[in-house]
Amino acid sequence: MSDAIWGDVTQVVDGDTFDIKVTHIGRNNQNSYGDIEGIRIARIDASELPSRPGQRAGDQLERVLRGKFVRCDIGSRDTFGRLVCDVAVVSKSALMAFLHRL
Repeated sequence: MSDAIWGDVTQVVDGDTFDIKVTHIGRNNQNSYGDIEGIRIARIDASELPSRPGQRAGDQLERVLRGKFVRCDIGSRDTFGRLVCDVAVVSKSALMAFLHRL
C-alpha cells in the first residue's frame, strides 16, 4: 500500500499502537478506510502491557501523541486489522497548505 490518512489521535492503546479519527484521506488512495482506525507504528516493537517496560512505552507514546494531529503513511494491515504505518505529527494548517497545492 502507498496510501495516506490524516487524523486526530483519540486513544493510545500501548507503546506502539493508537487510534485515530480519520479526517482526511490521500487523493490517490487505493483502499477505503473507516472513520476510526487502529494504527500500529511500523518498525516499533514495544513491550506488551501490563509489563513495566510496556507501561513506560505506553506512557511515553501518550505524552508524544495525546491530542495531536498525525499523518499515517500506510504500509499494510496486520492480522488484527490495524494499519501498519510510518507516522508523523503534523499541524492542521500545514495539511491545509499541502492540500491546497494539489
